[in-house]
Amino acid sequence: MNNSTSHEDYSAVIFINRFIYRDYFVFLIIAGTCGNLLTAITLLRAKLRKYTTCQFMAVCAISNIGVLLTNTLHMSLSNGYGIHVRSLFNLSWCRTNVFVSQWIRGMASWFLVVVALDRFRQSKIIRRTPSRDKHTVSYTIIKISLFLLVLNLHYLLFTGIRIPLNHETMFLACIFHKNSSSAIHRFFASTNTWQELVTIIIVPCILTLILNIFIIKKSFLNPTSNEHLKSRSKSRTRRVTTMLLTSNIGFLAMVAPAQIFIALLFDPERGVETPSIYKSFMIKVGIFQCLINTYYAASFVFCFASSSIFRREIKKLLHRNDKPKHGINRAMSGPSSSHEIRPFLQAQISIANGSSNSRLNEYALERTNPIRATLSTVDGDGSTGY
Repeated sequence: MNNSTSHEDYSAVIFINRFIYRDYFVFLIIAGTCGNLLTAITLLRAKLRKYTTCQFMAVCAISNIGVLLTNTLHMSLSNGYGIHVRSLFNLSWCRTNVFVSQWIRGMASWFLVVVALDRFRQSKIIRRTPSRDKHTVSYTIIKISLFLLVLNLHYLLFTGIRIPLNHETMFLACIFHKNSSSAIHRFFASTNTWQELVTIIIVPCILTLILNIFIIKKSFLNPTSNEHLKSRSKSRTRRVTTMLLTSNIGFLAMVAPAQIFIALLFDPERGVETPSIYKSFMIKVGIFQCLINTYYAASFVFCFASSSIFRREIKKLLHRNDKPKHGINRAMSGPSSSHEIRPFLQAQISIANGSSNSRLNEYALERTNPIRATLSTVDGDGSTGY
């Protein structure tokens, strides 16, 4: 009886893991990659590219693609299909994969702080035209990359250890093993969880939350008075700010709590106390992994739902090939032009031609009148001479 109950518990966990890591994660990878790519292209269009906030958000979308293609794909292959890509080759391959995955996760988190800081600076003083520094985004990417390179360098240098599965087979585990003979492995195995939690989740979340509070205060509750700006410019700036706040709130609500739970409670080397406890724990881990990876795939949804200017640019991007190049000429002389529009256009053109002809006639009369007066004077002098 106990064996059947245990089998049912493990079969339920296996079914849930297969659905999450095989079906749902594959959907997130495909849909999220396409959506984030479309988001980046839209944010880099001419009307939105003039805002440095949109440029930074495009970098965030590209970083989210990197997270999906490294971390999410790794979990889908290893937990869903039993393919351990990081352990297929040698130790260098293992370390490089882990390092790139952690580095891109850090980029996705810290660029939310950068974009919030940029929006806060923009909300303090709204200029007549957005500031255009071509090198700001490039320099920021280099600085954040070097900062995260230093923080994650230990993955590139020390991660990975060969563990005997039986007397004949050795398995390359891309982790820091707490029972390793190496003191470096034991050190990072005990501190790596907290280091990752603090540098990728806690500190970026605290900074993003503080900056978002000031952004809401400056942009909505107590906006800066700028009489020289048109209401249309103010509305466009607020829509960009709303798009940023939606993405940041999604990170704070979906990624931060789930990542904190997994980092604090997950220990792959602990023993299984009872099947019911193990089942509950694995189901919770799967649900929180769904929340984390759904955020990285949902940038397009956040931007599309929160900003009308983003929706307008998406519409222009998708329908730009349908827009005629010579709409007025086709409406006047094209075979598909309607008979209701052509008289109106002809009337407008005739009025414009009439007004231009009348102005030319008046100008010609003004030039010819002095000439006629001069000729009449000369003729009059000549007649008196006779």
